Amino acid sequence: MEYTKEKPNSVNTPRATLLIDEYQQYKGMRSNFESYWQTLHDYFYIEAADISKSYYPGSELTIDHLFDSTTLESADVLASGFMNYLTPPTSKWFSLRAKNKALAGNKAVAKYLEEVAEIVSSTLNNSNFNNQIIASYKSSGVYGTSCMLVEEDPKDGIRFMSLPIKNVCLKEDARGRVIGYFLEFEYTAQQAEGKFGLEKLSDKMKEELKQAVPPTNKHQFILYIAERHVREVQKSDKENMPIEAVWIDVSSKITVDEGGYNEMPAMCHRFDKRPFIPWGFSPAMKALPFSRLLNAIAKTNLRSMMKNTDPAIAVPDNAFIMPFNGNPRGVNYYNKNKMQGGAKDIFAFGNHGDPNAGLTAIEYYTEQVKSLMYNDVFLAFNQITKQMNNPEIAERINEKMTMLGPAVGRYIAEMLNPGLVRTIGVLSRRGDLPEPPAEFMQDPQFEIDLISQLAQAQRRSELNSLMTGIQLVGSMAELAPSVLDKVNTDEVVDTAWNIIGAPQKVLRDDKDLDALRESKAQQAQQQQDMAMLQAGGGVVEQGSKVDLNMANAAKAGKE
Repeated sequence: MEYTKEKPNSVNTPRATLLIDEYQQYKGMRSNFESYWQTLHDYFYIEAADISKSYYPGSELTIDHLFDSTTLESADVLASGFMNYLTPPTSKWFSLRAKNKALAGNKAVAKYLEEVAEIVSSTLNNSNFNNQIIASYKSSGVYGTSCMLVEEDPKDGIRFMSLPIKNVCLKEDARGRVIGYFLEFEYTAQQAEGKFGLEKLSDKMKEELKQAVPPTNKHQFILYIAERHVREVQKSDKENMPIEAVWIDVSSKITVDEGGYNEMPAMCHRFDKRPFIPWGFSPAMKALPFSRLLNAIAKTNLRSMMKNTDPAIAVPDNAFIMPFNGNPRGVNYYNKNKMQGGAKDIFAFGNHGDPNAGLTAIEYYTEQVKSLMYNDVFLAFNQITKQMNNPEIAERINEKMTMLGPAVGRYIAEMLNPGLVRTIGVLSRRGDLPEPPAEFMQDPQFEIDLISQLAQAQRRSELNSLMTGIQLVGSMAELAPSVLDKVNTDEVVDTAWNIIGAPQKVLRDDKDLDALRESKAQQAQQQQDMAMLQAGGGVVEQGSKVDLNMANAAKAGKE
């Protein structure tokens, strides 16, 4: 397949060669970050793959430079906090609603979207989503960037893969959105044959497969994923899908497979974002100076404690003097005849240091690291006192969580929403979703609302403003009741319901609501008519009694 990009010198150049050249450029841009990422890895994320070092699996777990585990713990707390407060496995954290406002109050549409949300939630919990999303949170918190690949799985329906940051190159558009991914993979010849088929492999790998014991050396492949700009939209084959996916053998510069996706399968989150730079920036980057100081102080303080526990000693030199050794359990020889204060035998001497001073410094820098890693946000209950009431506790926690607003907003927009759209698309094509109602098919667009505690904390101000307005109108109604006519109470309920993420199925359909109100109005009218009839009957009865009394009085007068 020829590459049709409008360049005079690239019309006849193989697509694989052009993509490899483009990949090398983006890889060069990434190299500026790699040494920094490696340092962050060494302090915060040692279980992840090394960035700029090459080791056999397992040998990269070197912690000789660590003398305090605060950095490792703080990254775990950050990742666990995001998972428990943004995408909790044990509770519902998203809902679906029709994008068309005219369908918002439709009972059948609301019920259908809730059923879809329940199926998607069950699919996520039964897949590997939870163990991959926490790795994604941790990568964002440490490196500032995390990437996820979402593939269809024949068994679980959907499968997630949190990609090592060193295996990803990002391509941005002018608006700072990631529009292309170069994903790096390594396969042996046998693995490549199982994935792509023998006929698509290079001659070199085919020769390796002919050996009695095929070698285990790895070959580099890149997967390029981006929007397909030239396609026949009326066709649904893999060469005309909206998203293209091109597998390339880097060393042989050949395309081994070309396919596509209906939705973007790759997604990327940047914790903090700077213009014109595709890579994100992280809390760990801010905490790194304190992390280095913390470990240096911990190392020094460890020596001080060892000196106090097992101090250096001095012994007679026995006619020769050795170099001074102030280490724990160090031995120093001295001349008894020249010792001031008289001759001594073996004894411990000073230079112990002050461990308490070191502990104070460790405590200070520990708090700095944890604060910069937002541990105080997710561990807010640790700072709650017995004197606080429940509303105050909730307000304090919500106030802290709003500090994560930018990161949460980007995670929703860049990772969670695309991931849910991809999952819904896969399940729909597999036939795992219920039949949509006819009303929804007229405009089958939906929106995703995140309703977890961390997502709701970002919308708490919206709910507070709504409630403040309602209270204000209620106060004004005491003086001017007509002000209540200004408020659309149905719209108030719908808005509040969406903010707090309450189940839509408990709300009445607009048609049912109109019928109920009409029925109530008829009942009220009937009661009013009955009351009028009763009142009229009472007047007639009273008038009859008056007439009778007057007749009786007239009769008595005649007699």
